[in-house]
Amino acid sequence: MNSRAPAVRQLAGLGVALAAVALYSGYTHWQLEGLRGIQTGVIDRNRRSSLQLIRIQNNLNELGLAFRDMEQDAAGPYPLTAYQPQFERLRADLEDALATEAALAPASRNPGQQRMLRATCSRFWDETARLWPLAAEGRLNDARALIRTRLDAERAAMAAAVARLLVQNNEAEAAAQAEIGAIYGRVQRNLYLLLAAVLAAIAA
Repeated sequence: MNSRAPAVRQLAGLGVALAAVALYSGYTHWQLEGLRGIQTGVIDRNRRSSLQLIRIQNNLNELGLAFRDMEQDAAGPYPLTAYQPQFERLRADLEDALATEAALAPASRNPGQQRMLRATCSRFWDETARLWPLAAEGRLNDARALIRTRLDAERAAMAAAVARLLVQNNEAEAAAQAEIGAIYGRVQRNLYLLLAAVLAAIAA
């Protein structure tokens, strides 16, 4: 009877150690799955969204440079209508970037911001459509006034909205990074707890 007692205690200790390892492995797997979800669902998606926002910013900057050239060259050898193909190319790229970014938008974003950006973009292109008839009719002063008073203002409004979205993306990414750091901290703490449990089982 006495000879069997140490064997029973050893088996019990082994069982406790194995149970601790199993519990820790399962919990760690669950934590790492959550970590993977944060990385793919928040950080990676957020960065792709930010890349599209930067693409939109570049398009808006190109439009701003085109407006500057149109105002400076309004009386030059090139008619304002010569800029229309460039605007059509920028419009196609801008619309594609807006659609792609909307599909990647973080879940924390207010949908109203997306609608406001789209509405501003629509107003911009509606106003731009008025520019080409004025240029074709030779009404250069009216065309230049439209650029100064309406078109560049709408472009600036879009640029400001995109800048705000980029700031929000950066904040969301910082929050996700903090959550990842907290998960790593919990995994490390649990490793120490497992070590203590295994040592206690061995000592018992």
